[in-house]
Amino acid sequence: MTKKVTSNVKNVAVKLIILILALVALYFGGKFAFETGYKIMGKSPESDGTVMSVEITIPQGASSETIAKILKENDLIGSVLYFRIIAKMAGNDSKFQFGTFELNTGMDEEEIMSSLIQNGQKMDTVKFTIPEGYTIEQIATKLEAEGIVDSEEFMEAVLNVDFGYKFIKDIPQREILLQGYLFPNTYDVYKDATASDVISTMLKEFNRVFKDEYYTRAEELGLTVDEVITIASIIEKEVRLDTERATVSGVIYNRLDIDMRLEMCSTVIYALDKPKDFNKNKLLYTDLETDSPYNTYMYSGLPVGPIANPGEASIKAALYPEEHDYLFFVLVNEETGEHKFNTTLDGHNAAKNQYKQEY
Repeated sequence: MTKKVTSNVKNVAVKLIILILALVALYFGGKFAFETGYKIMGKSPESDGTVMSVEITIPQGASSETIAKILKENDLIGSVLYFRIIAKMAGNDSKFQFGTFELNTGMDEEEIMSSLIQNGQKMDTVKFTIPEGYTIEQIATKLEAEGIVDSEEFMEAVLNVDFGYKFIKDIPQREILLQGYLFPNTYDVYKDATASDVISTMLKEFNRVFKDEYYTRAEELGLTVDEVITIASIIEKEVRLDTERATVSGVIYNRLDIDMRLEMCSTVIYALDKPKDFNKNKLLYTDLETDSPYNTYMYSGLPVGPIANPGEASIKAALYPEEHDYLFFVLVNEETGEHKFNTTLDGHNAAKNQYKQEY
């Protein structure tokens, strides 16, 4: 009986020691996790509670990383990475405004994000609109005509400034690297904005529109982003009706699949490289002989890059082509932009002849 009691006492003592050790480990582990979490988030558990007002200026077109660095430099956050993560998770990373903001060191990340989204000062700005399908050269001309930036400075910035977006890093080297990526939209910019400011704003908009789903879809198709935008730019220049964008996209894919030349007139117009021909819609047979890597009458496959800056509808069509057997299409109504689609050359020629008789 004595041995049994002694054994029970020992068991209780061992369990008690284990419990105490577990509580000690839990305390110190929790303390470590608490302090580590604060370090990761850039907070200090020993803050003295002093709140200071801070005025910051967010430049136009600034990325979430640039904004986070500005906040960090002004002691408003402790971690650039943490701010970028929560901004991305909240869907706020593309919503931040530019301008001057009054913040304070007592604000948490959510309060800072709310202020940056709602309280941007857009005084002394000018608005401009870039239509879908404009080339960079057309954009430069339009911006100068509206007194926003000098066209030569704009082209210089396009060719020489490194804007650092991931979609740019994968673009093959060519004469105008950013063709296709200055997203068409309506913008507000500072009246004293530089060419680089304007370009950065338009690239930021492309970055917002070309979401993660589109990158994934491009990989599924076995295409690079640049190839997708090249297809989208052709669609943008060939199609006026939204209902036909995915259909024309399907024609492009069908031709690529059988190594058939695309023979898109829009690529020849771009290959002519004559500013006066930007809006040209009638081609001569001699034009089709223009020796250029953009001329899809002369060379198989896609041209070496986009021929214009497409809108999102054309980008979606390039990513989600309609499945069909069409290989040909011809314009049959100049007023509406309607096309007739065919699976055979005979059918295509018949449609062309009918169109010539009617017009």
